[in-house]
Amino acid sequence: MATAPATPMKPRREMQEVKAPEQYKFAKLGATLAGVLISIDQVPVNGKTTMEYMFAFENGDRITCLGSADLDKKIQPLHLGHWMEIRYESDDTSFQKPGQSAMKRYKVQVDKNVAPGFEHLKAS
Repeated sequence: MATAPATPMKPRREMQEVKAPEQYKFAKLGATLAGVLISIDQVPVNGKTTMEYMFAFENGDRITCLGSADLDKKIQPLHLGHWMEIRYESDDTSFQKPGQSAMKRYKVQVDKNVAPGFEHLKAS
């Protein structure tokens, strides 16, 4: 016969599943992505190296998006830890070559202050 311990045992850990972030694609004009920029990495895509930006939402979910010529010029490591809003504004065909897609243009806005809880990401 087993007896209960004198003091109840607390579970050591409370586990929760961590899921990989989904990849967001700016498919339509006006599409918007907003969150805290938490990482900038280079990833292979179709045999080429492409920038990948990861964002965290207020609910803890994460999402990534691939860079583009316009985004890569605007998003910088100094923005790590800052709330950002990215809006797909237009397609630029001014220097488009035959068979190429138009270049997507984005409006990128960044909070001047580091988001609370993300101070550790601030580039020194």
